[in-house]
Amino acid sequence: MRESLARLLEMLADGHELTVPEFGAFSDLDRPAAALVREHWQGLPVATRALLLERAGELADVHLDRNFEALGKLALDDPEPEVRERAVAVFWESRDSSVARRLAVLAVDDIGSGVRAAAALTLEGFVEAVETAELDSVTAAAVTSALRTAADDPVVGVRAAALEAAGALTQDWVAERILDAYESDERELRVAAIRAMGASAQERWTEYLADQLYSGEVEMRLEAVLAAGALGSETLVAPLGEALADDDPEVVLAVIEALGEIGGEAAVDLLNEFAPDAPEGMEEALESALGLAADTQMFRRFGEPVADDEDDE
Repeated sequence: MRESLARLLEMLADGHELTVPEFGAFSDLDRPAAALVREHWQGLPVATRALLLERAGELADVHLDRNFEALGKLALDDPEPEVRERAVAVFWESRDSSVARRLAVLAVDDIGSGVRAAAALTLEGFVEAVETAELDSVTAAAVTSALRTAADDPVVGVRAAALEAAGALTQDWVAERILDAYESDERELRVAAIRAMGASAQERWTEYLADQLYSGEVEMRLEAVLAAGALGSETLVAPLGEALADDDPEVVLAVIEALGEIGGEAAVDLLNEFAPDAPEGMEEALESALGLAADTQMFRRFGEPVADDEDDE
């Protein structure tokens, strides 16, 4: 194994492009193998190092038995921001507390704005664990502090990434940043605000998302539909039903899927009414959405407290 890995590293230095099977040598690196890669790492061209990490991330999404986190960890120390940014992407599915703490540092301190943005966005994978107290207190504090700091970064792309990642955090500063971004002149921030609303599990944002379903910009309508499906509020079923008449087929397809995700009787009725007039090619999506909507009778609980009659009793 060590000899074959060493040979592959030599071949990479000479410009060789790895085949899919050859990438397996960089998966699940143990300590000796990681040390060997680190020893040869700087001898590889920058473009090769970046491409290796980019392809590793892609393969990990397709081949669930591949784990390139050890490769990503050593690449986080790379002197080139381009390489560090690709390394961060390797950790999209990670739930390792040590990774979370390292990403939190990068999101705030890295000199590369692309690295800071990538690290902040990747922290989204740890936010649910923060909310459910599955992360230890030190790591949870590091994640939330990093996202709050990155949300005020001077670079718009970093602020947008941090806001999108922080959407599900039930902290006052998140709602404040969402509102600020929603009203911003920066499109990237407005998109991030809509995505954060979708991730928030809070009913308070339904009015904002419903408004964006009528936006004059296709991108904003599409983002609002996707966020509505993610939020899962029954309140959004009716405006989504109107959005089935959107001129853009991508938006219509997203609406079908969103109604399926929200589910319930009203969503099923809307999908059935739309089915005879649905554009050609959407039959499969409709069938899938109808099945999902019919099965979904329990709506998610929202993060905000509902006005409590119990206190009045």
